[in-house]
Amino acid sequence: MTSQTIAWPAYIQIMEQLLNVPLDETRRKELEVQLTRMAGLAEPLMDFPLPQRLEVAGVYKL
Repeated sequence: MTSQTIAWPAYIQIMEQLLNVPLDETRRKELEVQLTRMAGLAEPLMDFPLPQRLEVAGVYKL
């Protein structure tokens, strides 16, 4: 597994500004806990090797 350290407090602060959604400190801390949990759950999926020729999503052309 490759573990990447993400600065969640900085991410949350930037997203607060971009989305114009002010949060109090309690909500910021809880959001950090939830984002950390989700990142932990997603890590095994992100580490799953995919064959080089496997298309991840369909390609649609008009």
